[in-house]
Amino acid sequence: MASHQDDQGHKNGLKQARVVVIMVPFPAQGHLNQLLQLSCLIASYGLPVHYVGSATHNRQAKLRANGLDPLHIDRISFHDFPTPAFPSPPPNPNSSNKFPVHLHPSWEASQQLRQPVAALLKEISSTSQRIIIIHDILMASIVQDAASIPNAESYVFTCISAFTQFFTVWEAMGKPFQVEAEPEELPSLEGCFTSDFKTS
Repeated sequence: MASHQDDQGHKNGLKQARVVVIMVPFPAQGHLNQLLQLSCLIASYGLPVHYVGSATHNRQAKLRANGLDPLHIDRISFHDFPTPAFPSPPPNPNSSNKFPVHLHPSWEASQQLRQPVAALLKEISSTSQRIIIIHDILMASIVQDAASIPNAESYVFTCISAFTQFFTVWEAMGKPFQVEAEPEELPSLEGCFTSDFKTS
């Protein structure tokens, strides 16, 4: 089961808090860091924040937290859940596809977090008036049990730009309408994502 660290006293947010925020990042630095920054911002307003991940990725997020107020990081409860061992190959800079395929094993291992995260959500929701789950778009399957918790709200955090999000969805839908001035030389989805990732 889960090993909950930093869950003592006022920091754990389990003492009938009005609102508790739970962050569920994707285990890659650009994703971990953005949700840690958002966690610090929310914690600076005095709201209890829980940050969920594996021990390795939570440690990486804290070690690489450049420019964040250590006092805000100290207010965050980090939950270190076990994940199975997975290969961690180095990136291939010579690959024709620029998608970071070396992260796919990490994503697959993170899929094991669904049950421990569901248990944490139920635990926190039982002692809170309202819980807000903010999850990386790639972690939607991990937080799907939030739908069965009456006092839970779930929000997707997309760590790519609105421009990239729009054109990715637009192309995936088969370009269903004309864009007034389509930018030139946009990479296709084929060049950005592997087929394994698109079907995951």
